[in-house]
Amino acid sequence: MLNPEPSPGFASAGKDSAESDLERLMSAAREAQAESPVEDAPVKSPNLLVWAGVAGSLVLISVAIHFFWPAS
Repeated sequence: MLNPEPSPGFASAGKDSAESDLERLMSAAREAQAESPVEDAPVKSPNLLVWAGVAGSLVLISVAIHFFWPAS
C-alpha cells in the first residue's frame, strides 16, 4: 500500500484543523500584503571617492614604510 487512507480519529482530525489554520493564516497574510505591500529600501551606491582615498593613503603608507623604515 503506497498511499494508505487516513483512519478516522483524533490524530487525523488534528492534522486537518492544523492545515486549515495554516491555510487561513497564509491567506490572511497574502491579503494584508496585497493591501499594503512592503517597499524595498532604496539602495545607495558606494562613494568611490572615499574608497579611492582610503586605497591611496594605504599605498602612500606602504611606500613610506618601505623607504623610510630603518633597515636592521
